[in-house]
Amino acid sequence: MSPFTNANLIGSRAHCYGQDDAGYYSDHPNTVLKAQFEAEKMGKAEIRIAGLGFYDFQINGQPGSRTVLNGPWTNFAKTVLYDTFDISDLIRPGSNEIRIELGNGYYNPSPLRFFGKYNLRENLAEIGEPAVTASIVLDGKEICTTGPHWKAGKGNLLFNNLYLGERADLRQEDRDFEPVVLYDKVCRFEPNEMPPIRRIKEVQPKSIQETEEGILVDFGEMISGFIEISLEGTDGQTMNMLFAENADGSKLNLLCNTNGSVGETMPDGRKVDGGPGAPEYAYEQDTVILKEGMNSFTNRFTYHSFRYCLIKGIQTSQIYSISAWYVHTDVKQTGFVQTDNPAFNELYAAALRTKLNNFHSSFEDCARERLGYGGDMVALADSNLYTFDLKNTYRKILKDFINDQTQAGGFPETAPFMGIGSKGTAYGEGPLLWQYAVPYLAMKLIQFYDDTDFVQEVYPAIQKNLDYLLTLDFEDLSKHCLGDHGSVLIAGQFYKPTPDKDFAGWVTILLFLETFIRISGALGRDTSAYEQKHDLLKQEIIERFRNEDGSFADGTQTSYGFAYAGGLEQPEKLASALVQLIAREDGVFTAGIFGTKFNYDLLHECGYDEVIAQWLTREGTISYSAMLKTGNKAFAELFTGDHYSYNHAMFTSFVQWFYEGIGGIQVASNARGADSLILHGQFPSQIHQADVSFETIRGHVCSSWKREGEKIRWKVQIPEGVSVTEKPLPENCSLEICIERSSE
Repeated sequence: MSPFTNANLIGSRAHCYGQDDAGYYSDHPNTVLKAQFEAEKMGKAEIRIAGLGFYDFQINGQPGSRTVLNGPWTNFAKTVLYDTFDISDLIRPGSNEIRIELGNGYYNPSPLRFFGKYNLRENLAEIGEPAVTASIVLDGKEICTTGPHWKAGKGNLLFNNLYLGERADLRQEDRDFEPVVLYDKVCRFEPNEMPPIRRIKEVQPKSIQETEEGILVDFGEMISGFIEISLEGTDGQTMNMLFAENADGSKLNLLCNTNGSVGETMPDGRKVDGGPGAPEYAYEQDTVILKEGMNSFTNRFTYHSFRYCLIKGIQTSQIYSISAWYVHTDVKQTGFVQTDNPAFNELYAAALRTKLNNFHSSFEDCARERLGYGGDMVALADSNLYTFDLKNTYRKILKDFINDQTQAGGFPETAPFMGIGSKGTAYGEGPLLWQYAVPYLAMKLIQFYDDTDFVQEVYPAIQKNLDYLLTLDFEDLSKHCLGDHGSVLIAGQFYKPTPDKDFAGWVTILLFLETFIRISGALGRDTSAYEQKHDLLKQEIIERFRNEDGSFADGTQTSYGFAYAGGLEQPEKLASALVQLIAREDGVFTAGIFGTKFNYDLLHECGYDEVIAQWLTREGTISYSAMLKTGNKAFAELFTGDHYSYNHAMFTSFVQWFYEGIGGIQVASNARGADSLILHGQFPSQIHQADVSFETIRGHVCSSWKREGEKIRWKVQIPEGVSVTEKPLPENCSLEICIERSSE
């Protein structure tokens, strides 16, 4: 039954954007909706509300919630998520007023051509004017619903776009009200179980200086969120704010923040064109027309990725206050790491900051794209799962991918699908490692949360996907793989083949089979037919790619990671050879985001944690240390290259090793809701004391160890009923295992 049986979907009259939607970039004030309603008494009051696009609301002039950027992005043609807020403290006996303000969000995107070719307005499953439906219930009785008695007016945002920013006229107030437009769209409403997006932390400027270009504000750290400024203005004065992740002295590197790379010059000399009406450079910026006297502005329907803000059109003396706000999904942190080595603590803090900076109802890549890439999710899943409570997040993400599953069975590269399908198996389908996100995340829901009920629901889609892939010729299918994205061996050149790309493609097909077999086994389903296919394919890969010296394919670091992931050789042999290769390559991990994650797993399993620790704290041009020396307190997209994001989490898979390597505790691959742990303490020499913990559905897991002279004392606390497998310890280590008894 719909939660909005008596409510209409309402909005205002549609804007006309003209030919090719070029007029989108002109002024089109955002929609404000208002209604009066009566309440006979005080009591328990809730509002159920769903938006197509972003929404914010007030009751009697007070904010209706502490959340922002309400209205999670989904395939709106398939699913619209609604929120329920407690508004008991805002309702008063007698007459009340509700005001809802709408923003475009992903429902009314710009026609900006990402990378010169992907237009969201042409590729999203559904677009339209922002709209909302809502129902207020007091003590179980409906007292207000959206309908024809509401009025629609204009707000003071002349332009709002999630990517390009906002244009506001603070001289304007709500105006030009007329009857609302009722939409007859039938929506499939589902409750939003994701944590909300909130303002998390306020940051004051590190410095403010006058430059020839304008007022340069440096916040001293990388932020994804809102700007907030109060200042004295004169009537009609225009203030422009440009946002950047990087700067060279007093000059901003704005290309890092160029949405969809519009305005950048490609390696072939082509300048990326954003399409009719688009700005030459698709920078992140806000423009504010000031009123006489005191003005206050903060973002409402966009967020920016920035350390620096360049303000033009005003004088420093006009500014009363300026700050930035971290804005991201308010996910619960469940994992914690603390060591006595500041370098490792800094790595961990920067990784978490970067992950959260790119978490707004889904895990995005970076602000320049803000898309949910499946491949990045595969590489980072374990590191994220140890650190955050992600059960509902991964449920939502899996639904997004399945909502856009093609009729044949393929999954998109990004979900919701917006046109990108690099090396995909067909239109609407992504490359192999990006499609692999669906079975992989489903498997992780079982491993960490024992969420078999949900996985049972999505199992048919996962099986359909695998059966579809298995109908294709493997020689051709393996070519539908982007390979080990991000490797320093290709220096950020996206069109240059990644290391051992062909080998990675073949192994990924094997991973699809292996993962499906594990999921099916956990659900009690017969897997014999798939096991046979798996074994035959594994043997074929070995025959194709194994070299006489025991290496695979071209023998890159990527090849060792993928050989390990596919179980093609004994881990000890692979690890020994990999360590020698890393030494020859000056201690640099040269694999991409997948191979690096696999190699962390391989080296830890085989007792080479010291090699990982040395890489993570390595000095030099290609290193995490070089990223942190910028002062951004966040990680960049690549170790080397041009025009990459300085706020990108794809190489933060090392966080998994902080729990498994530094903490010595690992959730077993065959676990059901973290009911099986592996203890494998190796105690890197750069650390003398560590406290590592993470919360599971069965209770807290805690690891604490300390060097005392030549000895190491290690204490581990695990929940009752959790099985433990102990790997051999160093002779100088004593281990104490404490069982945390259930409070029930």
